[in-house]
Amino acid sequence: MQKTEQLNTTTSSTRNLLMFLIPSLLGVLLFMTPVVTNGGFTIPIAVLAKSLLGALGDSATVVVTSIIMISAVGSVLALATKPRFVTESKFLSGLFLASPVWLTVRLLGATFVLMAFFGFGPEHVTGGATGGFVLADLLPTLLSVFVFAGLFLPLLTNFGLLELIGTFMTRIMRPLFGLPGRSAVDCASSWLGDGSVAILMSSKQYEQGYYTEREAAIVGTTFSVVSISFSLVVIAQVGLEHMFVPFYLTVCLAGFVAAVVVPRLPPLCWKKNTLVNGEEKVLESEALPEGETLFSYGVKSA
Repeated sequence: MQKTEQLNTTTSSTRNLLMFLIPSLLGVLLFMTPVVTNGGFTIPIAVLAKSLLGALGDSATVVVTSIIMISAVGSVLALATKPRFVTESKFLSGLFLASPVWLTVRLLGATFVLMAFFGFGPEHVTGGATGGFVLADLLPTLLSVFVFAGLFLPLLTNFGLLELIGTFMTRIMRPLFGLPGRSAVDCASSWLGDGSVAILMSSKQYEQGYYTEREAAIVGTTFSVVSISFSLVVIAQVGLEHMFVPFYLTVCLAGFVAAVVVPRLPPLCWKKNTLVNGEEKVLESEALPEGETLFSYGVKSA
């Protein structure tokens, strides 16, 4: 009987370890591993997004415009009629029952997108350097990135990687930046991967109750701002690719200093330290349980 219990415990521990390792390693590979392509450095998620964008071709703007119109019109109809299939569905109600502020933003966005799509209205709204650029270039790119990011992001966030990294990094991230240790993954995924992916990750962490309002704002404005791939695009525009290493190291240094200083200044320091449900966040003790090392406790938490 005792041998059976020990065998079951060992099997369960092995299964839990594999459930942590395999998805987390896949997440690191997809979101945080730079790969070399014809256009320079990128990450696998960006390669998948680019493939989807290429498959959509010229229809990408139609898809984006349709999504924005469905969001705006669906919100108006849902708020006006409140059908049961929307109000009783957590997913649909969260999607269409928008607050007055977000409803206004959606309606304005739909209006501007229609103007840019059909080419009517003021030039500063529909021009190729403003609305035309956003609709034809920026939004299709974000759509393709978010499709794969939304699909695979749980590999990074839901299988223990944040708990492991958080255990190691809390003593660094909290004093320096006022952030939990798990935010180090946000930082790495942004600087090594893609800033828009890191923004999506930060949003999910806030919605799931891991970040406070202040922490989410700090991560979104100080860490999720630059990436290797974007830095390559910027330096290529001015023809200084041969100086990429000193340029990127300078960007990293400036970003680090800003991340230390800016959260202590208004308006970030004015942000509430409350969770998404309005409750105050209680900081967990950073002391290790008796008999645990940093590594063993990190693995157990994961």
